[in-house]
Amino acid sequence: MAVEITGLPPIVAQGNGEKTTGVARENTGQNNSASPSVDVVTLTSQATNIKALEADIGKQSAVDGNRIAHLKAAIDAGSYVIDPERVADKFIAFETSLSA
Repeated sequence: MAVEITGLPPIVAQGNGEKTTGVARENTGQNNSASPSVDVVTLTSQATNIKALEADIGKQSAVDGNRIAHLKAAIDAGSYVIDPERVADKFIAFETSLSA
């Protein structure tokens, strides 16, 4: 699940591949320092890559209309052949992926 944080200043890239952004806030501590403290959020390159992948996935259509039309035509024509071994292999692969 992605979390979007709004109202932050631009993200600044650091030399180690991480990106950092900071927000100054009022210092409410007991010291009488006039300088504000800063909250810092650091995003790893992996988090940045995940966000880019989510954006790419969001651009893709969930339904392939051309494939559906092709399959519907083949079923209507009676030429669509189901390979039971392939279906069984797909079920096994799916079940295996759930237990991994």
